[in-house]
Amino acid sequence: SSDLFKRFFGESKEEAPKKEAPSLQEASDRIEDQVKNLEAKIQKADEEIRDLVAKGSTNPTAKQRALQAMKRKKMYEQNRDQLLGTQFNVENLAFQQEQAEVTAMAVQAMQQGHNMLKEQNKKMDIGSVDKLTDEMAELQDEMKAISEALAQGSAVPDGATEDELAEEYAKMEEEMAAMALAGGPLPAAPSPAAPAAVPAAASASTAGGGYASPEAQPVPSAPP
Repeated sequence: SSDLFKRFFGESKEEAPKKEAPSLQEASDRIEDQVKNLEAKIQKADEEIRDLVAKGSTNPTAKQRALQAMKRKKMYEQNRDQLLGTQFNVENLAFQQEQAEVTAMAVQAMQQGHNMLKEQNKKMDIGSVDKLTDEMAELQDEMKAISEALAQGSAVPDGATEDELAEEYAKMEEEMAAMALAGGPLPAAPSPAAPAAVPAAASASTAGGGYASPEAQPVPSAPP
């Protein structure tokens, strides 16, 4: 039965929960405390040795006790040196662990950036980009043509050409140059056609019974 089994083999003991392993920083701090404790013991042993050496001439056991204190001091110093070497290795491993964490974080960031870049590239089609650049080039050409058309000179009126206008301009320059050499007044520019005004002297002579200009005479009608 179960009771007999327990009597011979005993009850199974529950396993104690495993303690969580200390971190490298905790181990380094613990080693640092132990090193400080050993240095305090070394200093105390050194003081004890000096005191016993000073009493050696009067106390017969002082020399033996001083030698034992020196042995303890040497032991403390050896333990301290070993702990300092261990602490160096622990701190070096902690530094490497920090570097590994930084490297892993950088790799993850680079992987995420690479994935985002791939997603962005999937959204962009090279054919669409080429089409867009072609359309933009065509639009620029159209805008350039429109600008050139707007920058052209005003149109020549009907019945005249550029050559005729240039010839007339040259004649006017010759006339003005000739008048300037003769010392006369420069000819006035021709004005638009308008009804001829009747001279004031002709109007007065007509009103006073004098003769009128042929243009003012009425044309006689033909006999029947």
